[in-house]
Amino acid sequence: MKDLVFGLIKLATKVTRWLVLIAAVGICFIMIINTVDIIGTKIFGMSVPGALDITEEVMVLVALFPVAYLCLERGHFSIYLVRNMMHPAVRFIIEIIQYLVAALISGFVAVQTFTQFQTALKTMTLKEGIDLPIWPATLATTVAFAFLTLVWLLLLARTIVTGEATPIQKEEWGE
Repeated sequence: MKDLVFGLIKLATKVTRWLVLIAAVGICFIMIINTVDIIGTKIFGMSVPGALDITEEVMVLVALFPVAYLCLERGHFSIYLVRNMMHPAVRFIIEIIQYLVAALISGFVAVQTFTQFQTALKTMTLKEGIDLPIWPATLATTVAFAFLTLVWLLLLARTIVTGEATPIQKEEWGE
């Protein structure tokens, strides 16, 4: 069981790296479209139609796709002074509760955004302004939160399988 959980975490890490790469491409795309828009406006007096709307839609990828990677790499703040003063059994229980609550919340958001995606796809709802369909952004949000839920569940499984809270390494303390 332990090997399965760690193998799935390794696979999830590979997938999350691709999600980060997609987010990086999104940043480049936003930079290019906004640069062209500014140059076009200042030099030629013409802006890129819907540049702001397109940027808003791509921002979903940029903001949400890296979140699961950050969770796997423990790229979040931790109150290590309080945490390290706790008894290991208390840390273990708190970590289980933390991962369970996080999985429930992100799972709820994933289900809700999937419902919105289905509605947007069925009705072909368009974003006002340039008539850009909103279903790609809702699909990206669903994928991001679904994968985040999977990551939280894998971290929960790792904690349960190992029987201990994940130790915080000294280099993570920022000292």
